[in-house]
Amino acid sequence: MSLKSYRMWLIIFSVVAAAIVAVAAVLVFSGGSPSEVTPVLAVQQETEDSYEVEPVFLEEPEPTPEPTPTPEPTPPPTARLAFVGDIMCHIEQLNAAQLSSGEYDFNYVFRYIAPYIQSADFSIGNLETTLVRNNYAGWPLFRSPKALAEALVEAGFDMVTTGNNHSFDAGVAGVRSTIEILNEVGLPYTGTYLTPECRDEITVFEANGFSFAIVNMTMHKNGICLGENNYMVKVIYLDLIEQSTIDYELIRETMARARALETDFIIVSPHIGIEYYGTMNRQGAGHRNDIFERSDTRWHNWMRTLELFIEEGADMVMNHHPHTLLPAEFVYVPTDDGTHRRAFMAYSMANFVSGQRTQPRETSAVFYVDVTRDESGDAYISAASYVPVWVRQHDPTRAPQLCFTVLPVTEMLRRTQDGETPDLRAQDIERLRVVHNDVTHMLSGEPIPLEDADYEYPITRSRTMDQYPGLPLWGTLPWR
Repeated sequence: MSLKSYRMWLIIFSVVAAAIVAVAAVLVFSGGSPSEVTPVLAVQQETEDSYEVEPVFLEEPEPTPEPTPTPEPTPPPTARLAFVGDIMCHIEQLNAAQLSSGEYDFNYVFRYIAPYIQSADFSIGNLETTLVRNNYAGWPLFRSPKALAEALVEAGFDMVTTGNNHSFDAGVAGVRSTIEILNEVGLPYTGTYLTPECRDEITVFEANGFSFAIVNMTMHKNGICLGENNYMVKVIYLDLIEQSTIDYELIRETMARARALETDFIIVSPHIGIEYYGTMNRQGAGHRNDIFERSDTRWHNWMRTLELFIEEGADMVMNHHPHTLLPAEFVYVPTDDGTHRRAFMAYSMANFVSGQRTQPRETSAVFYVDVTRDESGDAYISAASYVPVWVRQHDPTRAPQLCFTVLPVTEMLRRTQDGETPDLRAQDIERLRVVHNDVTHMLSGEPIPLEDADYEYPITRSRTMDQYPGLPLWGTLPWR
């Protein structure tokens, strides 16, 4: 064999040997025949006879969906109304509010109670005085300065009623000046009228999306003859003394006008009742000859008139005039579809502020009425409550001048515990305790102990319309 042939066979042998080595390496590292292809990522599963290779491919995990948050339930629409009784201005109050400059400032009167008025969505009080430019006076012909109206606005009042037995204390001119001044300070009113056309209109206001029609009428006008100006106020009784003849036509006509407006609620704010009801045995209480019995025609007509307003469609009857605090309750009125309509009755809201000092005429309450709208859009009265109130006459920080300050009872008692009441005397603190007892007795049915005292208390008393009027007679009242 030539050298050239030898080299050629050596090259062929080397190539074949290299191929054999490569094939062997593949078999060793693959564990199978050269025709099988094993994935890089594989899991070997052991069986009884042999090992089998089953391909399992790893996939990217799907992202976990964020949990859908549960929506918060939408609270139903609500509104809160605040009501107070008679806002009066006796000569002692005038003197206490007069500054050295001769001007008047009544803001101090409401400095403690203002947050309770402002917390409501709409607040109403009865203005039992006229507003004039000069010649101010107290009882029996109330004539008060513009500063009183300004203080009411500052305290948070949204409306005052002006129809009462003192509407004409300054004559027809006083009715006009009262309306003028209220317009100047931006305080809406209802109850007195400048024209017969105004008398026929029903006042409407809104609060938090609820609509309210409000009617204000008075039992009489203290015998003052107005002649052709009688349209300036709506009078419930056709006779002054016995109050035995109710003007049914006026009431029904007025309530029909209110119903025709189709507001969510109708409020009636009448000025009616027996003055100082339930105070016969109290020091200095007036009307000593009142018998406070059901034989009294005035008592019957008082109750009949209040219920007549409810029968004619009133949802809230917030009464004033007696000057003493009386019970309040829910009244369930039957409807044509066999259900009941829930109304609220306050028999007397008493004096919110006055110069009257004999017990319990300096005792009162702020009344709250809450309304709600259900899912179908119907509005209803959902709750009622009250805050006990006392009018304090003496303030050591203002001495020797008298002071007529409206005090929220529970708050002031709690302030005494914290030493925050330098303007309260020991006898004032004791009187606050008695007021708390009396007011809770009257409106909650029994006294609430001071250890359970709260700023505000619910009113739960109720009856149906066919039951006898819920107002008890004098003998069952705590004032005795």
